[in-house]
Amino acid sequence: FIKSGSPSDLTRHRLFRGMYALQLKQCMASIPKNRLVILENAELRADPVTNINKVLRAAGLKEFENVDVDAAWAAFHAAYPDFEQTGWREKGEYAAMSEDMETFLDEFYEPVNDDSFELLGTRFENW
Repeated sequence: FIKSGSPSDLTRHRLFRGMYALQLKQCMASIPKNRLVILENAELRADPVTNINKVLRAAGLKEFENVDVDAAWAAFHAAYPDFEQTGWREKGEYAAMSEDMETFLDEFYEPVNDDSFELLGTRFENW
Protein backbone atom coordinates (compact mmCIF):
# COMPACT_ATOMS: atom_id res chain seq x y z
CA PHE A 1 0.00 0.00 0.00
CA ILE A 2 2.82 2.44 0.80
CA LYS A 3 4.91 3.02 -2.27
CA SER A 4 8.16 4.69 -1.20
CA GLY A 5 8.23 3.49 2.39
CA SER A 6 9.53 6.71 3.89
CA PRO A 7 8.14 7.68 7.32
CA SER A 8 6.61 10.86 5.90
CA ASP A 9 4.71 8.79 3.35
CA LEU A 10 3.38 6.59 6.15
CA THR A 11 1.98 9.53 8.11
CA ARG A 12 0.02 10.67 5.06
CA HIS A 13 -1.28 7.19 4.28
CA ARG A 14 -4.91 6.43 5.08
CA LEU A 15 -3.98 3.32 7.07
CA PHE A 16 -1.94 5.51 9.42
CA ARG A 17 -4.98 7.63 10.28
CA GLY A 18 -6.52 4.62 12.00
CA MET A 19 -3.41 3.81 14.04
CA TYR A 20 -4.73 5.70 17.03
CA ALA A 21 -2.25 4.39 19.62
CA LEU A 22 0.63 6.15 17.85
CA GLN A 23 -1.30 9.41 17.74
CA LEU A 24 -2.55 9.01 21.32
CA LYS A 25 1.00 8.55 22.60
CA GLN A 26 1.98 11.85 20.98
CA CYS A 27 -1.02 13.60 22.53
CA MET A 28 -0.43 12.04 25.94
CA ALA A 29 3.14 13.31 25.93
CA SER A 30 1.75 16.86 26.12
CA ILE A 31 -1.80 16.52 27.45
CA PRO A 32 -2.59 14.91 30.80
CA LYS A 33 -4.82 11.85 30.42
CA ASN A 34 -7.57 13.41 32.55
CA ARG A 35 -7.78 16.32 30.08
CA LEU A 36 -7.80 14.17 26.93
CA VAL A 37 -11.30 13.61 25.57
CA ILE A 38 -11.87 10.75 23.13
CA LEU A 39 -15.25 10.59 21.40
CA GLU A 40 -16.65 8.16 18.89
CA ASN A 41 -18.03 9.78 15.76
CA ALA A 42 -21.58 8.55 16.47
CA GLU A 43 -21.46 10.03 19.97
CA LEU A 44 -20.29 13.39 18.65
CA ARG A 45 -22.91 13.47 15.88
CA ALA A 46 -25.72 12.46 18.25
CA ASP A 47 -25.16 15.46 20.53
CA PRO A 48 -22.49 17.79 19.12
CA VAL A 49 -23.01 20.70 21.50
CA THR A 50 -22.83 18.59 24.68
CA ASN A 51 -19.75 16.77 23.44
CA ILE A 52 -17.96 19.88 22.20
CA ASN A 53 -18.63 21.41 25.61
CA LYS A 54 -17.10 18.29 27.20
CA VAL A 55 -13.94 18.98 25.19
CA LEU A 56 -13.97 22.69 26.09
CA ARG A 57 -14.36 21.88 29.84
CA ALA A 58 -11.46 19.42 29.68
CA ALA A 59 -9.33 22.13 28.06
CA GLY A 60 -10.34 24.65 30.73
CA LEU A 61 -12.21 26.82 28.22
CA LYS A 62 -15.61 28.47 28.37
CA GLU A 63 -18.48 26.32 27.14
CA PHE A 64 -20.76 27.27 24.26
CA GLU A 65 -24.32 28.15 25.15
CA ASN A 66 -26.53 28.52 22.10
CA VAL A 67 -24.85 26.86 19.14
CA ASP A 68 -26.36 26.58 15.69
CA VAL A 69 -24.55 23.46 14.46
CA ASP A 70 -25.60 24.00 10.82
CA ALA A 71 -24.30 27.58 10.91
CA ALA A 72 -21.04 26.36 12.47
CA TRP A 73 -20.56 23.83 9.65
CA ALA A 74 -21.39 26.51 7.07
CA ALA A 75 -18.76 28.81 8.59
CA PHE A 76 -16.24 25.95 8.67
CA HIS A 77 -16.79 25.14 4.99
CA ALA A 78 -16.55 28.82 4.08
CA ALA A 79 -13.21 29.06 5.90
CA TYR A 80 -11.88 25.72 4.61
CA PRO A 81 -13.46 25.13 1.20
CA ASP A 82 -10.95 22.41 0.26
CA PHE A 83 -11.43 20.38 3.46
CA GLU A 84 -13.02 17.35 1.82
CA GLN A 85 -10.15 17.12 -0.67
CA THR A 86 -8.00 15.98 2.28
CA GLY A 87 -9.91 12.69 2.39
CA TRP A 88 -11.93 13.67 5.46
CA ARG A 89 -15.63 14.41 5.20
CA GLU A 90 -18.29 15.98 7.33
CA LYS A 91 -20.79 13.45 6.02
CA GLY A 92 -20.25 10.99 3.29
CA GLU A 93 -21.56 8.23 1.14
CA TYR A 94 -18.99 5.55 0.57
CA ALA A 95 -18.98 2.58 -1.77
CA ALA A 96 -19.49 -0.79 -0.10
CA MET A 97 -16.27 -2.42 1.04
CA SER A 98 -15.34 -5.84 -0.29
CA GLU A 99 -15.35 -8.71 2.20
CA ASP A 100 -11.62 -9.28 1.57
CA MET A 101 -10.83 -5.63 2.37
CA GLU A 102 -12.97 -5.69 5.50
CA THR A 103 -11.17 -8.84 6.71
CA PHE A 104 -7.77 -7.28 5.94
CA LEU A 105 -8.63 -4.10 7.86
CA ASP A 106 -10.07 -6.00 10.83
CA GLU A 107 -6.90 -8.10 11.10
CA PHE A 108 -4.59 -5.12 10.49
CA TYR A 109 -6.19 -2.89 13.12
CA GLU A 110 -6.92 -5.50 15.83
CA PRO A 111 -3.51 -5.25 17.57
CA VAL A 112 -3.35 -1.49 16.92
CA ASN A 113 -6.78 -0.99 18.47
CA ASP A 114 -5.87 -3.20 21.44
CA ASP A 115 -2.90 -0.87 22.08
CA SER A 116 -5.24 2.13 21.91
CA PHE A 117 -7.74 0.59 24.31
CA GLU A 118 -4.95 -0.24 26.75
CA LEU A 119 -3.71 3.36 26.65
CA LEU A 120 -7.22 4.73 27.17
CA GLY A 121 -8.36 2.16 29.71
CA THR A 122 -11.58 1.56 27.78
CA ARG A 123 -12.81 -0.13 24.61
CA PHE A 124 -14.69 1.41 21.71
CA GLU A 125 -16.69 -1.20 19.81
CA ASN A 126 -16.92 0.74 16.54
CA TRP A 127 -13.16 1.21 16.09
